[in-house]
Amino acid sequence: MGMDSCRCDPIPERRQTTLPHDHTHIRQIRALSGMIRAELDEMDFRPLTEAMGRTARGTSPSLLPVWRRQRSWDAVDWGSVQHAYGPAVEVPDLLGRLRSRDREARRSAYQGLLDLLVHQGSRYEASAVAAPFLVEIVADPKAPDRFAACQVLAAVALGDESSWLIDRPNVAKARREVERRAHFTRAQLEREQADWAAAGNTDHERRARARRNEFSDVEGDRDAERWQIAAYDAVRAGVPAYLAALASSETPVRLHAAHLLAWFPEERKSITPALARLIGAEPQPMVAATASVAAGLCGSLDDPELVNALSARLGSDNRGERWSAVLGLARLVSRPDRPLIEELYACLFGAVGPVPYWPFLHGDMATFAALTVRDLDAVVAPDRVQILVDRLNAPADDTDRYLLLRAALDTAFPNGPIPDGTAFTELGADQRTAIAGLQRSGILDDGAMVSMLLGAYNLPDDQTAMTRWCDSDADRESGSAPNLQA
Repeated sequence: MGMDSCRCDPIPERRQTTLPHDHTHIRQIRALSGMIRAELDEMDFRPLTEAMGRTARGTSPSLLPVWRRQRSWDAVDWGSVQHAYGPAVEVPDLLGRLRSRDREARRSAYQGLLDLLVHQGSRYEASAVAAPFLVEIVADPKAPDRFAACQVLAAVALGDESSWLIDRPNVAKARREVERRAHFTRAQLEREQADWAAAGNTDHERRARARRNEFSDVEGDRDAERWQIAAYDAVRAGVPAYLAALASSETPVRLHAAHLLAWFPEERKSITPALARLIGAEPQPMVAATASVAAGLCGSLDDPELVNALSARLGSDNRGERWSAVLGLARLVSRPDRPLIEELYACLFGAVGPVPYWPFLHGDMATFAALTVRDLDAVVAPDRVQILVDRLNAPADDTDRYLLLRAALDTAFPNGPIPDGTAFTELGADQRTAIAGLQRSGILDDGAMVSMLLGAYNLPDDQTAMTRWCDSDADRESGSAPNLQA
């Protein structure tokens, strides 16, 4: 978009590759990879000023806590640690190259680590074990490419940023669940899995869960859940380093440290005062913008220090900075007023195309705004469903239409899938508005991911079935339900 005065040198503008909407997580990882390559290309790196080697102390980490700080990666038995493709024997060499004098060596090392430690949103034991060494890069003011270490750490912590924004996971609850299931036998895990499948709210949901169970390995799934939390906690342990990095003289370091801090609300007691200070004093618009959004994600509801800092940015002439303050405030205040909501809607429609240097959703500010609109209370934004439907029907741009659809459906169907046998005429007004808008948008035939999303709400899964359901009163008389996936 034509953002005014939003250059944040020395970070170069990203060029994003548009991939099919059924590969959102792959697109985001590739975009991150490209961003790291581009930013490393244009950075003015300082020469290496300290040796790579460390004196090895301690013993190899056991499985948990894998984020325990080691004095040297030589202390880790990498052959016994798994990454996306097997034993993590390549990881120590890649970590060593992060301090190389050769810019290309550093760039390829970050690319290699990203590919091995994060694969289609999944994290692994090696992800958690490697994280402390990346934190050391961020913590060392003399290290090159500290911003790139922040980027890889964010990927290690989250896997897929869009999933965190959509699902709003309760990390503390997930951590307790991992601990609860840690010593289950295979039989216990299988029994719990079968109970989960049977507890689906609709016939479609029960069938989908049963199909998933046919191809899953309960012990492998448990290990995967364990490593997601371990990787997140490994990155979370570096919060003091990220806070210190907010004072860096390097703009990219401040920007990506602020982005990284957004994801650790359990540490808000130390994070939010630092973000408030940064928002109040930061001269670079996109750093202030990033900190503003981070404050909205991480801060406590109605935190007065953050609310005051963000409110002061609402008058900025820079739209990226101003809209980011709006995005932060809309999540932070319990009852946003109508002028703030109208400015949020302006961001939803006006932020067309990737916003340079804005790290959330790789620059897709409009989609972030859509997810923020989704989270508004209907009392303060009674028109939010209509607004999201109108945005879905806006002229095509680089905004992720799948995520726009998800935001619209989440807003119109806050209780999840409709009951089996529901007729279109039995839907609420907002729900009928959403369905009519989806039909106009042309998105209903956009592929398997859209079909699966519609099925998750127990809605007809393509344009033809949706039209038949909406238009035929005879369906209700015959007890016909939406045409669900087989």
